[in-house]
Amino acid sequence: MGASPRVSVIMPVHNGERFVEEAVESILGQTFGDYEFIILDDGSTDDTGAILRRCADPRIVRIDQGHSGLAASLNRGLSVARGEYIARMDSDDRALPERLEREVAFLDRHPEVGIVGTAFRPIDQNGRVGELRRLPQEHIDIRWASLLANPFAHPTVAFRRDLLDRHGLSYDGWLAAVEDYDLWTRMLRHTRGANLREPLLHYREHGASVTGRQREMQLRNHDAIAFRTIREVISSSEISLSDVSRLRCLFTAGDERESGPESRRAEIAEHYLDLLDAFIELCPGEAGVGALRRREALRVARLALRPPLPSGWRRLLGRALAMDPGLPWRFLADLSMAAGRRLRRSLNATQPGRTR
Repeated sequence: MGASPRVSVIMPVHNGERFVEEAVESILGQTFGDYEFIILDDGSTDDTGAILRRCADPRIVRIDQGHSGLAASLNRGLSVARGEYIARMDSDDRALPERLEREVAFLDRHPEVGIVGTAFRPIDQNGRVGELRRLPQEHIDIRWASLLANPFAHPTVAFRRDLLDRHGLSYDGWLAAVEDYDLWTRMLRHTRGANLREPLLHYREHGASVTGRQREMQLRNHDAIAFRTIREVISSSEISLSDVSRLRCLFTAGDERESGPESRRAEIAEHYLDLLDAFIELCPGEAGVGALRRREALRVARLALRPPLPSGWRRLLGRALAMDPGLPWRFLADLSMAAGRRLRRSLNATQPGRTR
């Protein structure tokens, strides 16, 4: 066996015949070449195996196994990985050519960062590419976001293998559909995180994806992780699991209709600001606190002023203004940008076949 590669790319696949060849080719076409590509065929019963056998490249390490699920497959990949860095890949996504090069360069330059992800663009099952999606970039924003949401897109992530070795970390198979969110929150106890602004992956969205098939279970497990993380980071918090679900529904990508009666919107938002105040108290001297306050003040102002105005909106808006005296101007600018986005979407919708 030769020298260890810098990167181990781990990609489980189960019945992925439709997209797996495109995913493999996107990794084999990387501008950074010092990697091993660990592909775990997790008991596929379609033509996945035949497709993988046609993908001949000395960097590929193919493991055929009985169907054991995503977390078990990822942990097996971690157990055989030799790289300094671990990069994740999903069998229905498409990595852009510079992805590994950019992530390795960032981790080399920032030894304090143990996990890095990137922005991405969604892609549908027919290959149409959607609008850019960015995640929080700075550590304080990632740590704050992780209290209620997953701050990384799993197939964009690269992390340091020795971080897992030193702290005995791995994927938890009991947390189906949110194995990644759980692992990131436990990793962030020991290291700093970052997300690159560049969209370096096309993230496939279709009905057969884990998110599409297991949404209810995913949200239930997600809220359990968020509840645990909040209680660990903010030990004084008396938040309940039902509070976490309402906050997630109102402030992240959940279903806002499930956050409770419209009359409780301001009450839930007040709870959100209490959580933010407690979090900031734990971050003395951390760069980015001011920017975090301004962003969250704008978010709360949007909520307070959205019709119909909730009971208690004046108090809520007053707290937001105390956080950011420049809020009125930022709010007007935000309204203008939102109107511009709506206009662009409307124009795109009138031009069939146009991609962004």
